[in-house]
Amino acid sequence: MTLAVTGGGTGGHIFPAIAVAEALRSARSDVEVIYIGGAAGREATIVPQHGLRFIGVPARKIRRTASPDTLITLVVLFRGYLQARSALRRLGASAVLGTGGYVAAAAVLAASRLNIPVVIHEQNAVAGRTNRWLARKAERVCITFAASAGEFPAGKVIETGLPIRQGLVSPLTRSAARAQLGIPEASFTVVVVGGSQGAAAINRVVWESLDSLNRDISIIHQTGDTEGGPGEHVRDAGVGSVYRSRPFLDTDDLAAAYRAADVAVCRCGASTLAEVAAAGLPSLLIPYPLAYADHQTANARAVAEAGGGVLIPQADLTSARLAEELHALKADQTRRQRMADATRAMARPDAAQAVAEVVLRCVREANGGRT
Repeated sequence: MTLAVTGGGTGGHIFPAIAVAEALRSARSDVEVIYIGGAAGREATIVPQHGLRFIGVPARKIRRTASPDTLITLVVLFRGYLQARSALRRLGASAVLGTGGYVAAAAVLAASRLNIPVVIHEQNAVAGRTNRWLARKAERVCITFAASAGEFPAGKVIETGLPIRQGLVSPLTRSAARAQLGIPEASFTVVVVGGSQGAAAINRVVWESLDSLNRDISIIHQTGDTEGGPGEHVRDAGVGSVYRSRPFLDTDDLAAAYRAADVAVCRCGASTLAEVAAAGLPSLLIPYPLAYADHQTANARAVAEAGGGVLIPQADLTSARLAEELHALKADQTRRQRMADATRAMARPDAAQAVAEVVLRCVREANGGRT
């Protein structure tokens, strides 16, 4: 049986699709999962690294306002639709899962045209435009936050949580994770994650705050593709601490970073928040203010109101504020534990399996109870 997943543009769409693909392959040994994404998108590099067959199609972001470029965009998207339809027909796909992003439209619309069952997964508390539009073509819509349920057709919605990659649930002990990353055992450790693309504003404030932080605070910093910050180095003072920065942490190192950390400083895309919840980390939540419909603030508010994190608008983020919040958390282990318990309660470690089961159930229903 062949199943297709599609979604792209950012890690927030790509990684949940990969997580469900992993769950589908684990659930059924006879399943082949293909990933349909943008030929020039980030997914074209990321997906093959996870052992999935990737089919690239033309894709282009649709601007919110009409421009002379709009006609070219529509032509590109139509070509993507034709290529996706050809691939789905040729491979005999039994179902398609779409996780959002403009590239998902090609495969989902093609599947609908071919009468192939469609499942949509919405990651955020505020539904994306593509998913809202495509939901009418779907048999089921899986959601992460209950707040987004009202944006989709009644009767289609299933709250599953957000799928995260299997490799991010580290089997390492905290001590082993720290040893892997070169973090001193006694150091209070902060992991800084600006999402799959980094976050220039967070990076700048972290770099400015380094001299203000206690010397026994270590930082593991995923910067994204950015320049201007300090390179990887070890601060040799007091009991010892480390600042390590990399553009991207691979799955093993990111899992180790979450396991080693006491606190996360992060953007508030749904995938990042799901990873932090799975790790049970208290967090300083800094939403990207220009996200569509301010959905990152809505995501962050859900975590903050549950007691799992402190919401800091980007406009209020300074090096002094960051140092103050980190020192306060470092000094209050009881508060950290309370926040960790709250964020861990939001985790859905079985989300990938839940979405995979929805996809397989849609296949069974389409085939009269057989898969």
